[in-house]
Amino acid sequence: MRPTLEAPPRDPSPMLPGMGLLMVPKDLHDRERSPAPTRKRRLRRVLASRAFAWTVALVLVAGAASVAAVGVVDARSDADRSAAELAAIRSDAAAAEEAVAAAAGRNADLRTRVARLQDRVAELEASKVRTIVETETVTVTETVTRWVPNGKDVTVELTGFEDLVAIHDVHLTRQYGYSDLIGIAVNRSGEVISYAQLGCSFLDEDGRLLASGIDNKQDWRPGQSWGFVCSADVDATGGILRVDELS
Repeated sequence: MRPTLEAPPRDPSPMLPGMGLLMVPKDLHDRERSPAPTRKRRLRRVLASRAFAWTVALVLVAGAASVAAVGVVDARSDADRSAAELAAIRSDAAAAEEAVAAAAGRNADLRTRVARLQDRVAELEASKVRTIVETETVTVTETVTRWVPNGKDVTVELTGFEDLVAIHDVHLTRQYGYSDLIGIAVNRSGEVISYAQLGCSFLDEDGRLLASGIDNKQDWRPGQSWGFVCSADVDATGGILRVDELS
């Protein structure tokens, strides 16, 4: 055999005499002489390799189970979170539906009120009454003050006040058991009379006094007319009117 730099040349295996003239290599002879230990070692190696393979497989399975368990936990957490979010969304949706229903109810009430108001407006428009005012023009060409004499059975006494007061249209009226002396007095003094008092007496048909009364006025301006009323709770047939006081 040619020697090389990679491995030294091996010596040829010594040959051992075999049975008869057959020569066998020494290594084969040794293996043939001890086959049991070689098979045991091979069996051990196979079992050891199988045990190692099972161990590796168990480790891989355990790792995969751990990863799967972590994935299951994460999946459960995600599922719980999704369920909570879904419940919140459903709650918000229910609240929104309630708000929409309430708004729809208020809208319906407003529409009903508007319809009622429109009907009321229509009724008012239908019941309008046009009022026509006619104006009559009256032309006054002359103003005449007419003095009416005092009534029957009425006496007016102006003693001492003739130039200060004028009294006219004095009448005796009777109604519901009351008697009234009514008439008009005019301030002729040319000055403001701060206080004026008229007295009246009510008489029966025989001239007897039944009752007395007064009427008064303050701040009586010059030229101003005063419509007086002097009353008593009697049924009189005559009366006397007099000026009691001017100041």
